[in-house]
Amino acid sequence: MSDDSRRAILGIAAGYLVIGLLLAILRDSPTAQIPAFILLWIMPAICWFLYLDGPAVERLLIASGLSLLLVALLMLVTGYLPGDVSPWYIIGGLLVINGPPLLATWRRGTFVPIDLEGSKRHWLALGIIVLIALFLRLTNLGYKEFQGDEGIIMVRAASILTGDEGEVFLHQKGPVEILLPAAVWALTGTIDDYWSRLPFTWVGLLEVVAIYWLARIWFGRKAGVVAGLLFAVGGFGIAFSRIVQYQNLVMLWGTLALITATRFRERGRQRHLLLTSAFLAAGLLAHYDAILVLPAILWILCGRLCKPDQLRLKPIATSLLLGILVVGVFYLPFALSPNAGRTFDYLLADRVTVSDNASLFGWSGRALWQMMTFYNSIWFVLGILLFGAIGLIHSLRKRREIAAAIYLIVPLIFYLAIVGDPRTHVYTIVPGAVILAGYATSEIWESIKRRENKVLEIATMITAAVWLILVLIYPTLMFVDINAERQRTWEDNRPLPALYPVTWDEPPKYGLFGFPHQAGWRAAMEFMPQSAYPYSSNEEEEISNWYMAQSPRTHCNDAETILIAANAQDEVFLDLERIDEYGVRDVIHVKGEPRLVIYGREPVDEIGTVDATKFQRWLTPEEATPPRQTGAYPVNATLDGQVRLLGYDLDLSDAKPGGEITVTLYWEALGPISQNKQVFVHLYDGFMWAQHDGAPECAINPTTRWEPGQVVADPHLLELPEVMEIDKVPLLVGMYDLISNDRMRILGSGDDFIYLTDIEIVR
Repeated sequence: MSDDSRRAILGIAAGYLVIGLLLAILRDSPTAQIPAFILLWIMPAICWFLYLDGPAVERLLIASGLSLLLVALLMLVTGYLPGDVSPWYIIGGLLVINGPPLLATWRRGTFVPIDLEGSKRHWLALGIIVLIALFLRLTNLGYKEFQGDEGIIMVRAASILTGDEGEVFLHQKGPVEILLPAAVWALTGTIDDYWSRLPFTWVGLLEVVAIYWLARIWFGRKAGVVAGLLFAVGGFGIAFSRIVQYQNLVMLWGTLALITATRFRERGRQRHLLLTSAFLAAGLLAHYDAILVLPAILWILCGRLCKPDQLRLKPIATSLLLGILVVGVFYLPFALSPNAGRTFDYLLADRVTVSDNASLFGWSGRALWQMMTFYNSIWFVLGILLFGAIGLIHSLRKRREIAAAIYLIVPLIFYLAIVGDPRTHVYTIVPGAVILAGYATSEIWESIKRRENKVLEIATMITAAVWLILVLIYPTLMFVDINAERQRTWEDNRPLPALYPVTWDEPPKYGLFGFPHQAGWRAAMEFMPQSAYPYSSNEEEEISNWYMAQSPRTHCNDAETILIAANAQDEVFLDLERIDEYGVRDVIHVKGEPRLVIYGREPVDEIGTVDATKFQRWLTPEEATPPRQTGAYPVNATLDGQVRLLGYDLDLSDAKPGGEITVTLYWEALGPISQNKQVFVHLYDGFMWAQHDGAPECAINPTTRWEPGQVVADPHLLELPEVMEIDKVPLLVGMYDLISNDRMRILGSGDDFIYLTDIEIVR
C-alpha cells in the first residue's frame, strides 16, 4: 500500500476517534449536532467513496446513498432491541458500516483515482446548480414550525429511542423518515426543528446532483445540466428538503437505482445489479411510491438480461435475495403486526378509491394540475409540460432511453387515472419530466447551433434567462421568504399575481408541506406555570404536544389555560362557550404580529408579550415521548379483546348534591378498532343518578383513530342532581357500539360493565 493511502485511512480512523470524543463531551448540547452530522452522513460516504470506482460524481452519489441506507438499517435493527437506544449502539454500528470498505481499500493497497470527468465549464455549471439548490433549501430552514406529520414522525422517533420497539410498526408509511432523525437524536441527546430537517435537506441536495448525473448518462452533459437546474428550482424538491418527510428519499434512491441499472446494462458487473436491488429496496423502506420506478428499472435491466447469452441466474438470484433481505428487515415483522391490515385498508380506501362506487379508475387531472401549479409557478409547469412532451416524443421516436419515458409515464398514469386523491404524491412525476425536458432542451439547442444563426442563439438565451428568472422568483417568495408566509395568506400576499396567474380560485386544502409558518409555539411553554395545566388549544395535538413537551392537554371544558393560534395549520374544534371565564394572560408575537394568545382562569395585572421569532425548542427523547399513564387506581379489564381499561383517576372535590365529579379513564388499544365505540360512565344502583356517554376525550378522539398500544386519557364529567337521597352509589363504566348500541363484554366475567368503586356523596 502506498504511504499516501495508508495515511489517508489512518486519518479517517483518527477522525472517527476525534468526532466520537467530541460527541461524548458535547452530548445534550446544541453544538453536538455538527459532529453527529459528520459522523452519520459524511464519514460513511467518504469511506465508501474511497472503495468504489467510476466517475467522481457517481462514486459520491452511490457512496452517500449507501450511507443513508446503512444508517437507516442500523437504526431499524437497533430499535428492535429491548430498552433505550444507546448512542454507543450507533457508534459501534457505524464502525461495522464503515469498516468493510476501509479494510477492502487497505487490502487493495491503493485508492481508485478520482475521475473528474467533464470540462471546467460543466463543473462550473454543476457548482452553480448546487449553489442555487442550497439557497432554496437551506435559507431560513429553521424558521418554520413543525407541521402535524413532522410532529408524528418525531414523537415516534422519541418513542423508539426510549424503548418502544413496536412504535415503528404503527407508521402507515415506510420507517426511514423516522429513523434518520432518530439517528441524529440518539447521538446528540437533544434536537430541534432545524437539525431534525437537515438530513432531509442533505438528501434533497444529493437528489439534485443525482438527477443531473442520470440525465447526463442517458442524454449527454447539456441535458444533465438542464435537468439538474430544473429540479433544483422545482417546488416539490425544495419543499421536501425543508421538512421531516420521505419524498426526497424515494426520489434519490429511485434515481440511484436507475443509474446503477444503466451501468449494469452497459458493463454487466454484478456489483451494479446488487446496488440496483439495494437502492430499490431502500426506496420501499421510505414509501410505497418507490414501486413506481420499478418498470423503468426492469426495462433497463432487460436490455442485458433478456439476451440469452447474457442471462445468468446466480447474480439475478443474489440481487433479488439482497433486495428481499433489505425490505424484509422491516416488512416481514410489520406484516405480523396488528397495524398491517389497518395500513392496507388506509391505502385502498383513502388513496386508491376514487369515487363513492369504489371504482378503480377515475380522473385526478384537476387536483394534479392545482397541486403542480401551487408548488411551482405556472411558467415552470408549462415549460416542463412542453419540453417534457417534446423529450418524450423524441426519445420514443429515436428509441433513446425509453426508460426515461417509462419513468414519467408510470407515475403520471397512476396518479392521474387510478389514485383518487393524489395530493403531493404527484412529486413522483417530476424526476422523469425534468430529465425528458433536459433532453428536449439539449436537442433543440443543438439544432439551433447547427443553423449558425447568432441572432437566434442570442434570442434563445435571453428567452431562457427570462424564463429561468420567472421560475426562480416564485419558489423564493413561496419557500424562502419568511415575511409574508404566502401559503398561509394567499389572498393578500400571493406572489406577484400579474406575473404568476393561476387557473383556480383557492389553493389546495390538504397536502401542503414545506411552506414557512410560525405561530409562536416554540415560546409557549416558557409562560406556562405548573398550575396552568391541563391546557386546550385550536392547534392539532401533533404540533402542540411536541412544543409543549407532552404536557397535559384536554379537549374538555376543564382547561386551566387555552392557547389560540392565529391561522392554525390544522385547526381542531375548540368549544369556546366558556371563554368568558378566562382572561388574556400572554400574547406571543412573531415578527411583531400577535400569533398565539394565552388565556388563563386567573386574572393578571399586566399582559405579557414576547416575540418568538428567535426562540428555539430543544427536546430530549424523554421529553417528547408521550407519558404512559395508567391512573391512580388500577383496573386492567379487557373489553372484547380490543380495548383494555388500565386504570382511572377520580376528582371528588365537589362530590355533593348539585356538584360534579370527574372520572379520567385510561384506555389501551390492543389492536385496530374498525368501528367507533362510545364510552359510558354511570352512577347507577338501579336508578341512574348521573351519567356521561360519548366518544373518548370529549368526542375529539374516536376509537377508530387509536393505534395499537396507545394509551388514551379519557376524562368524563358527571353533574350530580340537586337532590340525592343516598350516601354511596356505584360507579360503572364500559363501551358500546355506536351503531348497534351493543355493549362490549368484559373478558373473564362476561359482564357488559366494569364496576370501579362506590362514590361517597358529601352533604
